[in-house]
Amino acid sequence: MGQYVVRGVPASVLQDSWWLDEPKKSPDRSDGTTGPNKKLAGGALALLVALADVLFLDYAPGISLAVFALVVAGLVWVLLGRRSGLFGPALLLILSVLPVVEYVQALSIAFLIGGSTVALCWAVLGSRHDLGAAVRRFLGLWPILAIWQLIGALRSGQALPDKDRIGLQFLRAWAFPIGGALVLASLMVSANPVLSEWVDGLWSFDIRFERVLFWIGTAIMIWPVLAVASQPGILSPKSGPAKQRKLPAIGLNAQSVANALILFNLMLAVQTVMDAFFLWGNVELPDGMSHAEYAHRGAYPLLVTALLAGAFALAARPYLTERKGLTGWMMLWLGQNVLLVISSILRLSIYVQEYGLTYLRIHAAIWMGLVAAGLCLTAWQILKGRSNRWLLLRSAALGLAVLYACSFVNFAAVIARENLRHTERYDEYYVCQLGRMASAEIAASPRPTGCTIYPPHIANWREWGFRADRVSRSLNAELKPETGYENPRRG
Repeated sequence: MGQYVVRGVPASVLQDSWWLDEPKKSPDRSDGTTGPNKKLAGGALALLVALADVLFLDYAPGISLAVFALVVAGLVWVLLGRRSGLFGPALLLILSVLPVVEYVQALSIAFLIGGSTVALCWAVLGSRHDLGAAVRRFLGLWPILAIWQLIGALRSGQALPDKDRIGLQFLRAWAFPIGGALVLASLMVSANPVLSEWVDGLWSFDIRFERVLFWIGTAIMIWPVLAVASQPGILSPKSGPAKQRKLPAIGLNAQSVANALILFNLMLAVQTVMDAFFLWGNVELPDGMSHAEYAHRGAYPLLVTALLAGAFALAARPYLTERKGLTGWMMLWLGQNVLLVISSILRLSIYVQEYGLTYLRIHAAIWMGLVAAGLCLTAWQILKGRSNRWLLLRSAALGLAVLYACSFVNFAAVIARENLRHTERYDEYYVCQLGRMASAEIAASPRPTGCTIYPPHIANWREWGFRADRVSRSLNAELKPETGYENPRRG
C-alpha cells in the first residue's frame, strides 16, 4: 500500500490562518530595526516640526509646501540608507510637487499628498511589487501610527535596549516634576513683574497654545512617513492568498442581455435622430422653445445615460460570447452613447454661447470628454477581450492625467476672458466673484466692469506660487502706466 502524501495546505486554511505565520509584533518593532535608526528618525521628526513652524505658521501655503515635501523626501532618503531603486519614486515625487508650485488649491494638494504617498511606499519597497497593498496599509496606519507606537513604547519599556530603557525611565521619573515646575514658574513670572521683565529679556520666543497644538499635529502627521522609512516591515503585507469574490449576477444572462441591447439601441436611436435634426441640422424647434433651452434640458441627463451605458457594458461583457451578434449590438450601443456625449458637448456649447461660461459648465465639458474616452476604451476592451482590470487601470490613468493637467490651468482667467469677450452675455456679478486669479483679465478688459481689482496676495516668499506671480506681473503691466499701481510682492 502506497504512502499517502498531502502536498501543501488548502488555500482556505492558508487564508484563514495567516496569523499563525509569525508572532504578533507591535508596529514599532515589526522588522527588528536597530535603535540608531529610530533615534535618527526622532531627530528628523524634531527637524521637520521646526521647519513646519518656520514655513507654515502664520503664513498662507505656497511654495513652502513644495520645500517641505522635498525636505521630507531628503530625510526619507537618509533613513532608507540606500540609493538604488529610488529614481522612479523621485520622479513621481517631483511630478506631485509641481502642481503646488503652480498654484495651491484642493486639486494640487491632493496630487501632492497622493503622489508623495505612493512615492514613499515605492521607495520603501524598492519596487512596484505589491505597491497597491503597501499604499493601502500605510493609509490605514497613518492616522494612528504615531500614537500607537508611543503607547507601545511606554507599555513595553522593559523590552527596550538598556540605553533606551534608561531614557524611558528618566522620562517617567521626571516628566511630572518638570511639567509641574514649568507651570509653577509661569505662575510666578506672571505674578512678579521683576521676574517677568527678566524673562522677557532672556526669552523672546512666542509659545502660544495654538502653536503647541500645531507642533503636536505636525508630529503626528509626519511620524508615520519617517517610521516606514526606518522600519520597512510596517508595510509588509499579510501572507495568504486573497479571496476571490464573485459579483452578483443581478438577473443578467445571455438572453436578457440580447433583449436589453436591442431595446436600448432602439430607444437611443430616437434621441440620436432628434439631435441630428435639431442640433446638427438646425431644424426649427416647436413654438416657444429656443435652441438654448433644448440644449440645456438634455446636456446633463444624457451624460448620466452615457455613464449608465458604460456600467451596463461592463456587466454584460461576460455574456457577449454566448450568442452570435451580441458583440455587434454592444458596439452599436456604445457608439450611440459616444454620439450622445458629443451631442451633450454641443448642447453645452450652445448654452454657453447664450448664457456664458461658468466653473460648472467648464468642468462638465471636461467630464463629458472623459466619459466619451471611457466609452471608447470600453469598446476596445470588448473587441480585444481585455479584462475589467485593464479597463479600470487605463480609465483611472486617463482621469488622473486630465486632473493633473487641470491643476496647471487658471480657470478663473479662462472664464473671465471668455465672458468679457461677449458683451451680450456678460454677467458682471459672476465675473467680479472669480477672485484674484482673474484680476489680470478683468483689468485688461476694454470695457468697464465695475469690479474691484484685488491683486494676488504674496506677503512672503513662503506664499509664492507661479500662477500668482504670473498674474501679479500681468496686472502690474496693465495698471502701472495709468494708476501707478505697484506690484504687492515683497519679502
